[in-house]
Amino acid sequence: MFYVPKDAVFSRVSRRKFLELGGGAATALGAGSLTLGLGSTVTRSRVQAASSDAAKWKQYAGSKLVFMSENTPPSFAIRDNIKAFTDLTGIDVTILTDDLPVVQQKVGIDLRGGKSDYVLNYVQDKPIGAPFADFYADLTPMFGDDTLPQDPDGYGDDAWFENFLSACGRFYSEGKIIALPYDAAIACTFYRQDLFEANSKDFEAEFGYRLEFTKDTTWKQVIDIATFFKKAKEAGKDVPYGYAQHQGSFAWTTQLDIQRMLFANGRWIDWPVDDKLGSKTPGKTNWGDEQSIVTMTKFKELADVSHPDNLANGTLELNTVYQSGNIAMQVQYHEFAASIEDETKSRAAGGKTAYAVCPKGEASWIKNGGEAVNGTNCGIGGIGINGNASEDLKRAAYIFAIWSVSRENQFNVLKGLGGTPTRKSVLAMDEVKKATVRPTTMPNALTFDPVYNYGIKDPHFVLGPKIPQANEYHSILAAEVQKCASGEQSPEDTCKSLQSQLDELNGAG
Repeated sequence: MFYVPKDAVFSRVSRRKFLELGGGAATALGAGSLTLGLGSTVTRSRVQAASSDAAKWKQYAGSKLVFMSENTPPSFAIRDNIKAFTDLTGIDVTILTDDLPVVQQKVGIDLRGGKSDYVLNYVQDKPIGAPFADFYADLTPMFGDDTLPQDPDGYGDDAWFENFLSACGRFYSEGKIIALPYDAAIACTFYRQDLFEANSKDFEAEFGYRLEFTKDTTWKQVIDIATFFKKAKEAGKDVPYGYAQHQGSFAWTTQLDIQRMLFANGRWIDWPVDDKLGSKTPGKTNWGDEQSIVTMTKFKELADVSHPDNLANGTLELNTVYQSGNIAMQVQYHEFAASIEDETKSRAAGGKTAYAVCPKGEASWIKNGGEAVNGTNCGIGGIGINGNASEDLKRAAYIFAIWSVSRENQFNVLKGLGGTPTRKSVLAMDEVKKATVRPTTMPNALTFDPVYNYGIKDPHFVLGPKIPQANEYHSILAAEVQKCASGEQSPEDTCKSLQSQLDELNGAG
């Protein structure tokens, strides 16, 4: 989702060149071949239900597909191993990767322009899936189609971790599935266990309880911890700051950051809609109510005792701050454990970092009658197929999609680049089970217990808001939250401003 390896960009198409290509889908009919933009072709050999598995995999041999993806580990691992797919199918796949906002722009132009230059897309749940859901092919008719190869693990909800298929595949209705879970970034707590232990006596003397992190550690206690470390550092003690938020310039991760605290306290959500499916007509927002104002006040308190570069620390920058030893704790996405555990680059490696669930809500902060939970959110990236494509192009793309999310591929990504599986069967493998405790050759596996066994499960998991205007919402929220965090406006004014802007955005004013 957010991890950017070395040499991240496999192939870039400039915006100018992309716009030139956008109208350039040429059609050449005959000889069973269809030529499309960016040099994609579909070549078809007829197969029957009784055909061999090899024939089903090979039925589009000679075809060429283009996959536009965010620069995340699965795409780099698949790119490096693409010969295995070509040998199996005879299909050539060009994988174009870029930062998520660029991917969003390019696939949006393609989808809304009626083109299929990028027949395969990385469908990040809210930034891409929510606004473009209607433009993607429904995969359900191809599940179980006996003229196509199929994954033995299947594609139902039980094949994936809890909520994952709904997160990236279902938008606004139950039946249609537009993407298969491809990778995941789930929030959890990274903290310096060595620093907590070394400073626990002084902390307990001041706050009356041990300096430790458990599943019952509340957001109020996180503020205590951040306050303690900041005070000690400013007094000259050799300690880092205690905490930093996800602010920076990437609006979506700022939204995700405060969403965790909001949901932890009373399971508050932005609109009264189905959090898994979302809504095209969400109605009036809950922003501006008493609960949102209380939580925004506490979010501001945490900002005041966080790292001094708090407003500049986006998700990637925040992880660098933690990795360099400048904060003692962060709530971060579990895919970053691989970088934290790299002893050649990280001061937090070598058993110093522990991984736990997200902080729990504070009962005294809850005004809406809800429960205190360990509010956990995520980005689930899916792989989807452009609905503008021909039926044969969709079928060829489906063959690549199911191969890319297979157990074997996900296991190889986990071993190689530090990916994050979406299929349950990966965690059932003996080698992966062993990797969840130190010493490990798969550092991301150290996060699997708090993430997969706890955080993604109800009642702790929050997904939304899935609305067509998701990206506009992220931008509005980030701008207002950062005004509050910087002291430009009060928490109450921030919540009221969000209420009026979001109601206007959705025509609910």
